[in-house]
Amino acid sequence: MQKVIDRSEIENYMEQIDPSVVDYIEEGQIETFEGFDQYSIVAFDWYDIRDVEAEPSQIMIYIDRDDIFVICEDEAAYQAAEKCFSGAPTNERAMYLFFKNLFKGDTKNLEDLEDRISALDDSVIHGEKENVRERIVDIRYEILRLKKYYEQCELIFAELCDNDNDLISAEYLNYFEILHNRTRRLLSEAINLREYIAQVRESYQAQIDIEQNRLMKVFTLVTSIFLPLTLIAGWYGMNLQMPEYQWSFGYPAVIFVCAAVCVIWFVVFRRKGWFH
Repeated sequence: MQKVIDRSEIENYMEQIDPSVVDYIEEGQIETFEGFDQYSIVAFDWYDIRDVEAEPSQIMIYIDRDDIFVICEDEAAYQAAEKCFSGAPTNERAMYLFFKNLFKGDTKNLEDLEDRISALDDSVIHGEKENVRERIVDIRYEILRLKKYYEQCELIFAELCDNDNDLISAEYLNYFEILHNRTRRLLSEAINLREYIAQVRESYQAQIDIEQNRLMKVFTLVTSIFLPLTLIAGWYGMNLQMPEYQWSFGYPAVIFVCAAVCVIWFVVFRRKGWFH
């Protein structure tokens, strides 16, 4: 029998499924791949790669020499498995077609994700700041999900290709090796995208640092200009009798000195190129 079933329906197929499997599932001992003498269990967290907010759902495949069951944790996983699973002359072919259909469109999804990162990179280069940090975080989270997804699938196909219990014929081992290589390419692309978005984040942080440096530069220039003026103001603020108090041009002279200090500092900073 070849069928997609909900996890709650597993007891209805006890005649086809090894009884120990039910206890095995209930105890939560399912790993990525478990191979036994008469059957194998493949389990992985399925992600709807087109919906970044979707929670992972576990899909388990039970396969022996007579039957194959795709056991789904919830309705979302069930619907996805129904679309990917179809009958086949042999169980190994049914499982191969299931995974082949499951990965359909994944390459295009990674290409679209790369285009989004490239557009984000251009935005950072052109100095755009609106929602850039949030977009970087969202893409990093999406890539992390894909990386974890492909890592577990890559491990599954590596174990299936070992074929310790000989449930897969020599003919279909080549097909699963193809799936293994495809998954490794998808995983490699996801890792490359993670490095790409890390470079974009570093570029964005560099832009922020440059702007902060410019702001500190402005504060430093303003402080440097007004520091001598503060000294003059503090000097004349002392409760002492200054000789120029008796001079009729004393006040205009102080004003002139302050203005001259500002002009001199401005000229010096401009020649050094510190206003650029």
